[in-house]
Amino acid sequence: MATVTPAINTDIPGVPRVIWSGAATGDTLEPYIVTQQYGLAASVQSVGTLGGATITMQVSNDGTNWAAADDVQGTAISMGAVTDYFELSLSGAYLRPAIAGGTGDSIDVIVVLRGA
Repeated sequence: MATVTPAINTDIPGVPRVIWSGAATGDTLEPYIVTQQYGLAASVQSVGTLGGATITMQVSNDGTNWAAADDVQGTAISMGAVTDYFELSLSGAYLRPAIAGGTGDSIDVIVVLRGA
């Protein structure tokens, strides 16, 4: 079981992408601290080998107490298929994925943040 720290990819000017790479069930996924106004609009996508895993997104304002992140329709985000994609808006200070179930999974979770 590994600790997966999000990496920031800025290869597209003005469009930061937060990527948790190679995450698996049982790993500790470190949160991303949402800075400036980024995150007012966001999208999340899962890619890779899921092996039956389910990926959810969580938000927090204190980095300790976590709640489910909802899509723009108000439904908790739950990804269980390769290349699942959701739109969301958030104003929380911290964001992280969580992975449950599955075996032999290797998942990249990619969040694109938009804002001023």
